[in-house]
Amino acid sequence: MSLSASDKLAIIELSNLQMRSLDNHDVDSWLGAWVPDGRFVATYGTFVGHDAIREFINGHIAAGKEDGARHLMTNYIVDGDGDTATATCTVTKLQVVEPPFIIATGIYTDALVRTEDGWKFQSRQLDIDPGVFARAEAAAAAAPQQ
Repeated sequence: MSLSASDKLAIIELSNLQMRSLDNHDVDSWLGAWVPDGRFVATYGTFVGHDAIREFINGHIAAGKEDGARHLMTNYIVDGDGDTATATCTVTKLQVVEPPFIIATGIYTDALVRTEDGWKFQSRQLDIDPGVFARAEAAAAAAPQQ
C-alpha cells in the first residue's frame, strides 16, 4: 500500500520542523527527528546515533555555522510503502541577520520509518552543491596573504 497524503504531509512537516529547530538552535528538537540509531551523513562526516549526532550539531552551532541562518526546504518528493518511506528535497540556506544572501544550497536524501511517535529519520544525507565550496575557495584566494 502506498503512502497516504497525510503520511506524506507528516514527513514534509518533520523535515520542515527539524530545519526550524536548527534555525532556532534547538538541538533537542532537531535531534528528536531521528530514531535512536539514526544516521546523519554530510560533508562534515557520518554520525550514527543520538549521541554522535548531538555532538556534531552542538559543535556546528558553537562554531557559529548556524548564526543568522534560515533554511528553506522545497521540491519535496516523498514515496513509500507501509511503515517505510524515502524523501528528497532541496535546501537553501540563507543569511538573514546581515544583508540577506545565499550561504549554501543542496539536496537532502532521507530514509524514514514510522514509529509509535510518528515518522522519524532513519538516515538523512545532505549533499551540498559544489558552488558553495567554489565561492569559499575564491574568497580564500583573494584574501591578502600574511
